[in-house]
Amino acid sequence: MSALDVVRRKDRADEQSKRVESGGERVSDWTAWRQAVQLVAITHVIYFAVAYAATSFLASSTGSSDVGVLEMWTRWDARHFLQVAQYGYTDPRSDPHATAFFPLFPLLIRAVAAIGIAPALAGLLVSGVAAVVAGAYLFKLAEEEAGAGAGRRAVLYLLLFPTAVFLVAPYSEALFLAGAVPAFYYARKGRWHLVAGPAAVAMGARAAGIFLLIGLVFEFLRRRDFRPRTALTALAALAAGALPLIAYGAYLARIHGDPFYFFTDQRLGWQRELTNPVESFVTTLNATRVPAGAGNLTNFVIAWRVEIIAAAIGVGFTIWALVKREWGYAAFMGSFMVALMTSSVYLSIPRMLLSFFPIMLFLAATTRGRPARHEVLLVAFASVAMLGTVTYTRFAWFF
Repeated sequence: MSALDVVRRKDRADEQSKRVESGGERVSDWTAWRQAVQLVAITHVIYFAVAYAATSFLASSTGSSDVGVLEMWTRWDARHFLQVAQYGYTDPRSDPHATAFFPLFPLLIRAVAAIGIAPALAGLLVSGVAAVVAGAYLFKLAEEEAGAGAGRRAVLYLLLFPTAVFLVAPYSEALFLAGAVPAFYYARKGRWHLVAGPAAVAMGARAAGIFLLIGLVFEFLRRRDFRPRTALTALAALAAGALPLIAYGAYLARIHGDPFYFFTDQRLGWQRELTNPVESFVTTLNATRVPAGAGNLTNFVIAWRVEIIAAAIGVGFTIWALVKREWGYAAFMGSFMVALMTSSVYLSIPRMLLSFFPIMLFLAATTRGRPARHEVLLVAFASVAMLGTVTYTRFAWFF
C-alpha cells in the first residue's frame, strides 16, 4: 500500500468519524425531496400572500388594485430576464445592456412559456422548481454533514433568508443554487461524473458560476484523491461545467466581437467595473453619508448601509470556512467576495449572500440541540424576508 493510499484512507475515516460524531447519516432521496417540496410550497404561499396584501393595502390607486398578481413580481431585473426570454438580446425591446444577464434562465422561461402560459408565470415556475432542487440537495448535504435534523433547518434558513424573495421572483438566484448545491454535494462525495451537469446549470445561470468552479477545484484538492482516473474525471467535469461560459462567449463574440462583452454591459448599464477594494469601500461609505433631503433617495442610502454590513457578513463566513478548513466552500465564497468588494461600488451583496449556501450549513450546525437559538434566528430571518417582499413588490429597491 502506497503512502498516498494511506492518506486517502485516513481522510475517509476522518470524514466518517465526523459524520458519526455529529449524528449525520445518509438521508433517503424521498425524504429530502418531500421536505423540499413541502417547505418551498409553504414558504411560497406565505411570500405570495404577503406580496398580495402589501400591493393591496399600500395601493395608491382607487377601486380594485391596478397591479396584477404577476406584475407585482416583475420588478427590477426580473423585467430584463423576461425581455430576453421574449425578444432575445439584440431586439430593441430588450435592455441595450441585457448581455449582463446570462442566458439559461431566460431560455428556460421561453421553453416553459412555449406551452402557452405567460412569461412572468413561467419565470415564477422555473424559480419555484429550482428552489425545490436546491432545497433537496441542501437538505441531504446538511443531514450528512451537520447531523440529523440539520437538513430541515438549513432549508428553512435558505427559504427564509433575508433576501429570499429572490428565490420566488423571476430572478436567476434559485436556478444558480439548483446547480451549485448539487455540484458541491457530488464533489464532496468524490462522484465527479455527476458534478458536470449541475456545474453547467450554475454557470449557465449566472457569471457567479466562475466562482463555483474555483470552489470545486479547491474541493478536489481538499479531498487529496489524485488517482489518474479520479483526476481526469474531475477535470472533465470542470471543463463541462465551463461549457456554458464558452458557448455564451462565442455568441457574444459573434454579435459584439467580444466574448466577454457581458463585462462591458455591466459597466455601461450598472456602472460596475473593477477597482481597488479601498476605493470601492470609500465610495460605498460616502454614499451612506448623504444628508437628509440631498442626493440619492433614502431607499438607496439605507441600502448602501446594509451593503457594508452584508460585505462584513460575507467576509466573516469566508473566514469561518477557512477556520473549519473547508477549502472548497472558502474558495467559492472568498473569490465571490473579492469580486463584489472590488467593484466600483458595493451593489447587491445582500442578494448575493443568498447564493452562499455554506452559510446555511454552518448555521444549521450551530443551532443543533439549541432550539432557542434556532427560533431566534428563524424569526430574525423571516422578519427581514417579509420586509423584503413588501419592498420588492412595491417597486422600491431591495438589493
